[in-house]
Amino acid sequence: MTDIRNLLYRNAIGQCTDEEKAQLEKWAEGSPERLDLIKRLSDPDFIARQLLRRDFVPIDRPMADMQHRISAIRNRTRRKVIAIAASIALLAGIPVTYSLYNSDTLSTADTVLSESTPAVMDLDSIMPGTTRAHLISASGATLELSAADTSEIKRPTLLAGTGEFQAPRELCLDVPRGSEFKIILEDSTEVWLNSESTLSYPEVFSPTERRVRVTGEAYFAVKHDPNRPFYVETDEQTVRVYGTAFNVRAYADDPCVYTTLEQGSISITRTDIPSGEVMLSPGHQALLNREDNKLNMRQVDPAIFTGWRKGRFVFEEQPLSSIMRDLSRWYDFRYEFATPEVADIVFMGSIPRYADFSTAISIIEKSGGLRFTTRDDKVIISAL
Repeated sequence: MTDIRNLLYRNAIGQCTDEEKAQLEKWAEGSPERLDLIKRLSDPDFIARQLLRRDFVPIDRPMADMQHRISAIRNRTRRKVIAIAASIALLAGIPVTYSLYNSDTLSTADTVLSESTPAVMDLDSIMPGTTRAHLISASGATLELSAADTSEIKRPTLLAGTGEFQAPRELCLDVPRGSEFKIILEDSTEVWLNSESTLSYPEVFSPTERRVRVTGEAYFAVKHDPNRPFYVETDEQTVRVYGTAFNVRAYADDPCVYTTLEQGSISITRTDIPSGEVMLSPGHQALLNREDNKLNMRQVDPAIFTGWRKGRFVFEEQPLSSIMRDLSRWYDFRYEFATPEVADIVFMGSIPRYADFSTAISIIEKSGGLRFTTRDDKVIISAL
């Protein structure tokens, strides 16, 4: 039999003979994965997306351009211009990718969402999230925080004449749907929290270790301290940090807990097997499967999984079901699919995080043959 790689190549460029096509069919018989591979390699759109993948997350734009883009997208009066420009590019067959860049400190949005979001009447009423959070003490006292508030915890004070730290207060930073927040802990560690996430931590770390707990999604830039290891706990695992930058995604409705290392070194220990430890190197991701509790590793581009921190949603062949979970958290809306098949449609690309919802979904609609409408208080996604 001819080498299968040559057959796949010849089939992709349309030069397979009938005999060679028969060999490919025999090779793929009974294997959905092989049939899917043949289909993908014969799809010009799939090849185009793979080429686009090389440069769809640029990182060298100047700061002035970044600020200009964010201001332009947030300006409500320019929404139609942005949508028209996207439509023209898509109709012309140009692969459109939007990338927004933000400073390390999260930007302030124009308005703050109230706790009781009104029923969705139309798509234009859905707006991007804001910078806000609730700081909750162990006694239940709650402090509302916004971008105008300081994000740095005051340094601990010593008990007079004793040289000992005061007993630290346990705090919980709660970032609701339609929100994001950055906090600087007392050891100068920086933490960015995504929508619908919490960070539980002591006001003052102990002299021997630093330990926090996360639900939802958080990006950490941990201050190196060899005398006080840093630990990040979720329900399923504990991450030990050796002075580094990484992202933890542990939403309850995700099939896995995703830990993505950008810089430095970390190790992961499963809660059910505390004696086992897996080390990660930069550019790798650990996936802890919630169904079978298996921990797997893979090599990734960290920018894809940390893009939310810099003002963009980046999707790499993700089903629409996963994309809509992220969008609904950030824009704070309810949704449903008109048919189950719509949820399985796969996308690849980038959407601006601070754009109005109607602008963001126009990109998905035009590239995926979909339609977004509203019914009562829900967004309905259907195929054209």
